[in-house]
Amino acid sequence: MSELNYHHLRYFHEVAKDGNLTRTADRLNVSQSALSTQIRTLEARIGHQLFERRGRQLVLTEVGHITLDYSERIFEAGEELEATLRQASAGR
Repeated sequence: MSELNYHHLRYFHEVAKDGNLTRTADRLNVSQSALSTQIRTLEARIGHQLFERRGRQLVLTEVGHITLDYSERIFEAGEELEATLRQASAGR
């Protein structure tokens, strides 16, 4: 895996939490096709399918569950970094 795109991961995370591509696209104010493309790009980058389609619902694969777990840790670390930087700026 050469590069992991934060935005692709964010879109994946949001769809994984919601379980519905259309609802997530509406909530994020992006088209369903754009959201789907971002997730397919992430899947191509990591070389694994993240979702399995069951009717209209998307269900996480085993790799999808692992990726969701890591994405939550990545976004928590990002939030911690932002908070730390805000505190550092306030201390000046």
